[in-house]
Amino acid sequence: MTVPVAVFVSSRADLYPLAPVLRALAAAPDLAPTLVASGTTANRSFGDPLLGVDLRGVAVEHVADDLGGSAFADQAAGGVRIAAGVAGLVERQRPAAAVVLGDRWELLYAVPPLVLAGVPIVHLHGGEVTEGAVDDRIRHAVTKLADLHCVSTAEAAARVRQLGEPADRVVVTGAPGLDPLRDVVPAGDDRIAELFGAPVQRPFALVTYHPATATGTDPGAGAAAVLAAVAGTVGTALITHPGLDRGREDVLTAVHAATAASPHLRDLPALGADYLPVLAAADLLVGNSSSGVIEAATLGVPVVDVGDRQRGRLRGGNVVHAGEDEQEIAAAIRRCLTSEFRAAARQVVNPYGDGHAAERIVEVVRRAVAGNFARKPFHDLVPAGPS
Repeated sequence: MTVPVAVFVSSRADLYPLAPVLRALAAAPDLAPTLVASGTTANRSFGDPLLGVDLRGVAVEHVADDLGGSAFADQAAGGVRIAAGVAGLVERQRPAAAVVLGDRWELLYAVPPLVLAGVPIVHLHGGEVTEGAVDDRIRHAVTKLADLHCVSTAEAAARVRQLGEPADRVVVTGAPGLDPLRDVVPAGDDRIAELFGAPVQRPFALVTYHPATATGTDPGAGAAAVLAAVAGTVGTALITHPGLDRGREDVLTAVHAATAASPHLRDLPALGADYLPVLAAADLLVGNSSSGVIEAATLGVPVVDVGDRQRGRLRGGNVVHAGEDEQEIAAAIRRCLTSEFRAAARQVVNPYGDGHAAERIVEVVRRAVAGNFARKPFHDLVPAGPS
């Protein structure tokens, strides 16, 4: 007999790290996962991010299929539809547990119906810090709503305990997004050329720039600085589009201006299943994506992390930080492209785990299914004084 488990995703940023978890849940004889797809994963104007993800044995339900644009009003209205969709799924399926990852704004609407229904929540990637994005607050809020925590590092575990979560509910599993990297085969230049639409000239860069939603900086200007620096330093660059955050349209305006002016820059909404093979084949990654801080170290790819979106996140020695200034970014790119830095990047040990997170996460899900989590004690690191 299997028990239903809901797994919520709203963007490629959480879908792809959750893919190995979905496979592991589907392979478990006692669990029946349902992928609850929303946000950009359910909006066809963003393509079909589900393509290329192995969903054998996984049921799929779409909630709030079209969230509209990235404006505040669109997010608020879409969030209400997400909450209603998740509530309806809970009524129909009565999941024994739910799995959520990270810090996306959609979680503010997806998680409360699960809490109200008494569904135990397993939260992945809590305890991390990204001071330059509003996602940071959302991540910590979800930590307090969740029942069990699968964190990527010992440092993250300490932060979750600092938030009052009992130590026996916090498990260091590593980052599940590293699991597929054990078997990834770098894309050949012919495949990159097919995606790019022209022959590849090295050095080849993969670029993703998201709005830094908690810094007050101009996302269009930041993107323009990144793209100008890339245009002046690399042979070929593929640029993927940002997620459904405020400031997205400003970033896309800068992207389209840069690709119109520089034929060796091309953009795609997303790379889907090609993302990891292309990343593995890249000479460097430039921008402010979490994949530069988390996944790239396992592949030995040099990274230029720009601005403050990922500020506070643990990173390996393959990452060079730069401010949102064209000359500073260009200097960081040139440093990453030196033979010495590239050789050092290939030797980096990823601080986010060993690529075996999914199997550990499944055991935590089983614990959620079997346990009683109606009451959650608050653990004080320092005993409170008399009231």
